Amino acid sequence: MKVDWGAWWKLPRKLRFLLAGGYNTVFGYLVFGALFLALGKTISYLLVALLAHVISLVNAFVVHRHLVFRSTGQWQASFIRFNLSQLSSLAVGMGCLYTLVELGRINPLAAQALAMMITVPLAYLLHRWFSFADG
Repeated sequence: MKVDWGAWWKLPRKLRFLLAGGYNTVFGYLVFGALFLALGKTISYLLVALLAHVISLVNAFVVHRHLVFRSTGQWQASFIRFNLSQLSSLAVGMGCLYTLVELGRINPLAAQALAMMITVPLAYLLHRWFSFADG
C-alpha cells in the first residue's frame, strides 16, 4: 500500500496533529496498559506512567517532527524542546492521574484516558509554539 503524501500535506496542521496525536495516544495508552497489566501489582501506577512516557517519547517525536510540523531545524534542538514540552504535559498528566485515582477513586486505566483529554490540547500548543516553532 502506497501512502499519498501529497494529500497528507494538504490537510490542515491541526488535523494532522490530531491524527498523528491519535496514533501516538493509542500507542502510549497501549504501552501504559501493557506495563500496568504486567507490572501494576509490583510497582506504582505512577511509575508505570513514567515508564510508558519514556518508551513512547521517541516515537512521538519522530511522528510530530516529520508528519505534523515538517520541522527543518536541527533535530537535536527540536528534541530538547520537545522533551521540555513533553515534561510539562507529563507533569500535568501525572497530576491529573494522581488526583483522579487517589481523590476520585477512579481506576488507573480510566483515569489515564481522562487525563489525556487535558494533556492533548496542551501538547498541541506547546509543540506548535515551542518544540517545532521553526516548522
